Amino acid sequence: MIRKISITTLMAAIIDLVEKNTGKRCYDAVPQDAESPFYFLELVSVRPKNAKSMYVDSYDFQFHCIAEVDYSSVKINELIQSLEEALTEDIHLEDPYNLIRTVDNGVRVIKTDETGEKHAICPVSFEIAYGFICK
Repeated sequence: MIRKISITTLMAAIIDLVEKNTGKRCYDAVPQDAESPFYFLELVSVRPKNAKSMYVDSYDFQFHCIAEVDYSSVKINELIQSLEEALTEDIHLEDPYNLIRTVDNGVRVIKTDETGEKHAICPVSFEIAYGFICK
């Protein structure tokens, strides 16, 4: 069987990209004392999405954008926009893995948490190729 990319390796690359391009922390597990604003990355599913000649998997994530307490939605909207802009850059992965496509699936919800912080959930899919199909 052809080896797929490690989920840990992929998440680390995504977190590094988001932190580098937004200047905000991005967690895979939020510490108890984390101060907003920050992002939280959560894996939802991994699905095969093979092409005619390549093995491809789609990794579906949810980014939780947590803005500081504010009556206005300006800060949460800025966090969402910063995330969208950060993800326009390619994620560089080790061979033989290649990022084929990043799909921004919009904003699922914006709500106010019990702490008063605005919380947006933004689903994003990353399609990763990891080998060629030979006949």
